[in-house]
Amino acid sequence: MMVFLFFWYSRDLPEPGKLIEAQAANSTRIYDRNDIPLYSVYENINRTYVKLDQIPKDLQQATIATEDKNFYKNEGFSITGYIRGLLIDPILRRRVTGGSTITQQLVKNVLLSSERTLPRKIKELVLSIQVDKRYSKDY
Repeated sequence: MMVFLFFWYSRDLPEPGKLIEAQAANSTRIYDRNDIPLYSVYENINRTYVKLDQIPKDLQQATIATEDKNFYKNEGFSITGYIRGLLIDPILRRRVTGGSTITQQLVKNVLLSSERTLPRKIKELVLSIQVDKRYSKDY
């Protein structure tokens, strides 16, 4: 049954390559005539993209340790996270802990939606595996 669902929801997924094209909203910036930023205006968005090599290594490692300690070992998803989400959370009738890997969070936020449904979770699983195979973890 799970294999059927896996293939059924894989039919019309966005391409993992759209991660490169996708840009979440940035803050509005005001520049002077020499193209020097003067001010950043934002309502609910205060985001500036930087390249990975501009982020201190300690901050990268701290984020990975906090968000997904098995980031370099997993294949884009966490089987224990799925078990927690499918079995433990419904039994306790509340969300116990987050079970998503960094890759799953990226897929959910950039390619899918945050709706909490089984179809979205299956799509997230398929795309997370594809993204993990396609991109380097240090991209």
